[in-house]
Amino acid sequence: MTAKRFDAIVIGAGQAGPPLAGRLEAAGMSVALIERKFVGGTCVNTGCMPTKTMVASAYAAHLARRAADYGVALSGPVGVDYRRVKARKDKVTNDARAISKAGLPG
Repeated sequence: MTAKRFDAIVIGAGQAGPPLAGRLEAAGMSVALIERKFVGGTCVNTGCMPTKTMVASAYAAHLARRAADYGVALSGPVGVDYRRVKARKDKVTNDARAISKAGLPG
């Protein structure tokens, strides 16, 4: 394996890493962007986005269970399909990761 030299190494492909790498590359530098696992960082993959997606599902279930308080009649009890909640969370995360990947330089 041949060693390669870079003018700059950016560690982390979260919110700041890809734009920084792009600006450095646009300035004519050779850049390596290093990410341990998934592009998008903590917020996209394990933090904000997946958590808020699941909280939104919980809130929807909560409102549905209180439907009568709002004058809405349901024909049966409200249930939660945890597999669909997780599938929705995974789709939101994967879509955001794909957008992050698409914005990578080079």
